[in-house]
Amino acid sequence: MARRLISLAAALLLPLLFSGCKDRSEGEGPHIKVQLVSDHQSVSPGAAFTLGVKFMPEPGWHIYWRNPGDSGLAPEFSWKVTSGVSVKQPLWPYPERIEVGPLVNYGYGSVLIPFPSTLSAAAKPGESLPLMLQVKWLVCKDECLPGEAMLELNMPVSESVGEPSKFSGLFSDTFATIPAPLTRVSIAVEEQESEVTVALIPIESRFLPQTAVFFPEDRRIISNAAPQKVERNGNTLSISLKRDPSNQEPISRIRGVLYSPQGWSEKGTPKAVSIDTKADDQPAVEPLSPSSSSPVSTAAVDEQIGFLTAIVFAFLGGMILNLMPCVFPVLSIKILSFVEQSKEDPRIVRLHGLAFCAGVLVSFWALAGVLLSLQAGGQQLGWGFQLQSPTFVVLMILVFLLMGLLFLSDFALGQHIQTLAGSAKLGNNLTGSFLNGVLATAVATPCTGPFMGSAVAATLTLPAFLSLLIFTFLGLGMSAPYLVLSFRPSLLRFLPRPGAWMETFKELMAFPLFASVLWLVRVFARQMGMDASGLTPLMDVLWGLLSASFAFWLLLRASKARRTEARMGLNLLATFFLLYGVIRALPTRPEIDSSRIRACSVDGTAAPEADEHGLLWEPYSEKRVAELVAGGRIVYIDFTAEWCITCQVNEARVFGSQEVRQMLMAKNVALVKGDWTSSNPLITEALKRYGRNGVPLNVIQAKDRKPEILPNVLTPGIVLEALRRF
Repeated sequence: MARRLISLAAALLLPLLFSGCKDRSEGEGPHIKVQLVSDHQSVSPGAAFTLGVKFMPEPGWHIYWRNPGDSGLAPEFSWKVTSGVSVKQPLWPYPERIEVGPLVNYGYGSVLIPFPSTLSAAAKPGESLPLMLQVKWLVCKDECLPGEAMLELNMPVSESVGEPSKFSGLFSDTFATIPAPLTRVSIAVEEQESEVTVALIPIESRFLPQTAVFFPEDRRIISNAAPQKVERNGNTLSISLKRDPSNQEPISRIRGVLYSPQGWSEKGTPKAVSIDTKADDQPAVEPLSPSSSSPVSTAAVDEQIGFLTAIVFAFLGGMILNLMPCVFPVLSIKILSFVEQSKEDPRIVRLHGLAFCAGVLVSFWALAGVLLSLQAGGQQLGWGFQLQSPTFVVLMILVFLLMGLLFLSDFALGQHIQTLAGSAKLGNNLTGSFLNGVLATAVATPCTGPFMGSAVAATLTLPAFLSLLIFTFLGLGMSAPYLVLSFRPSLLRFLPRPGAWMETFKELMAFPLFASVLWLVRVFARQMGMDASGLTPLMDVLWGLLSASFAFWLLLRASKARRTEARMGLNLLATFFLLYGVIRALPTRPEIDSSRIRACSVDGTAAPEADEHGLLWEPYSEKRVAELVAGGRIVYIDFTAEWCITCQVNEARVFGSQEVRQMLMAKNVALVKGDWTSSNPLITEALKRYGRNGVPLNVIQAKDRKPEILPNVLTPGIVLEALRRF
């Protein structure tokens, strides 16, 4: 009886005790709530399930898509899950266009972002798995407010498939908005100076809608605010997109979402499809017209060319290895040893050559096995994916730089191996020739050439079979001279003798590696958000430095040349590359005029920085504002951020007005900018002092006057009227 009373009391009191505890799966910030949810109440071992992050901004507020558009920031997700739970990349529903003044963004009101997940078969029923997620977001209306939350959801493990959760209907509705892959449709891309046209051509009879809207997945590809021209010509649907004027580079890839209210089938579903001109499953692209001479992007063709290029580079890289100082002497020694062993019997010479080549190939396959086993421990990656990772790009920069420096140095890692490979007596049978091939490969590994380095780097992004094929062509390239000379030993007399020229060739091969470094630096800079206007002069300086360095190397070679003609030729060539480097590196007058370089004044404080309208802005500091006000100046403070769309619209409208600029100059207004693009405690504290927790915030201050806070959305008239009051 007592036990029943205790159980009854616990049943009544426990809900009361925990009723005040907040659900850790929910979080909130200013004007928004977020929640971590699942489509099932529980999950069984080995089963698939779906997690989701539910964003619930207040009416009129929004968050952003994976590509926020002209401004804004996409949500960031960082999962912390227990072993045995695998959470894949998010599935993004198609977005809405958000127009604010001259800018267009892509985002959502209330939305669920699903994450496909699986549970390991080794999980034990009865467990409760903690799933934790740190999520960051930017919510905007007239102002933009960053926020973050740590969400936690405990997922019970059951013996059988769990019941659907109360959110299962929401997941079903959301999956209807996830873009489906566009299959059995050819994609043609015609690139012009200011426009890109994407044409969809069904391979077989297939429904295509009359209208569509394209949402680009990558930034700075198209002008988001420009109208999209859609035309239906027979069985072809074409969309003309205006290029982003800040990106003048060739567009090698078009990917994104095509939305049509008519749907992409006779049933009207799906409403959105995804396209990618470099996706593995995209069919070959056809030209827009037989007479079109514009560049055409193709998925299958580009991928095929890329892989064939890697194979060619692998073969060339293997051949070039034979010209390296640590390898070349071995070639003649081995062929002559074949002849000596066989007493010039052609059949025996060929067998020894084949055995030697087999040793080379097996060695390269062994090297491939090591790299593939390392790769197997990580994630399966597609072609070109690694170059989208800034970390990988930086690692490749370091690898290529170190390889180039080794080529310019006297460091000979393979010297002792070369001695072994050149003089070892491994027997006169075919096994000895096979082992000599293994040793020759060991000599080659420290002398990796530029083509071989590029080919090996490509294997990191390929499936196992294709990677093995790359290494096979590396081995074939290195084996080719041995094989040819084994079948035709008389060709040995045409080989150049080893000498000083080989050291010169090795040093020369350093400069293609340094050029690869500069290309990767450009890739990294773009990944880090550097736009073309700043990147172009920077790359010009780097290419100029490389050209000047090559000129210096030529001068060194000229100083060692014995013949007068060679010395004069090298000096002339060095002069040409030096002049080219100087001309390439020097900035042009338009670049100087349009640059916005932060300089430092004599006293160490940051000097004013000119914006695109010619106005000079000082960086915000409370002390500096106080000094300006005390000196009798009117101070206009603009708290802003690059990701704040309202801020960008305000600045374009207000400071683009000639009347506003004239008023600012007439009143000698001091302009101060508080940049909150990156987290800055000083700016955060300043916002709080003005009673705000986000941007935009525009304030006008003057001596003996109360600061006037302007509305979030500004017009030239509002600012002019406020300035007249001071």
